Amino acid sequence: MCRVITPDQGGGHGHTDDPLSIAELLRESLSGELEALTELAARHHMIEDDEVRHVLGHLIDSRRKDLAMLWGILRQVEDKAFGEHHHGH
Repeated sequence: MCRVITPDQGGGHGHTDDPLSIAELLRESLSGELEALTELAARHHMIEDDEVRHVLGHLIDSRRKDLAMLWGILRQVEDKAFGEHHHGH
């Protein structure tokens, strides 16, 4: 993934209000959350204990809702960055 944001020389972090930079941060977060959900779903599939599977099922549902919210805000920020009528031209 292209890195628009780079840490400063001291290894710290910066703050941004630039829509492209915010979108990148959100995409990185979304990617991490998707990987975590994949791992959780794999554990759900492997575990045969009904009580544990039930709890994992609730966690998966919660993560899916969180991902939908994250995806929604990413789309809003990208609309700001690229304009609402951007068609890839």
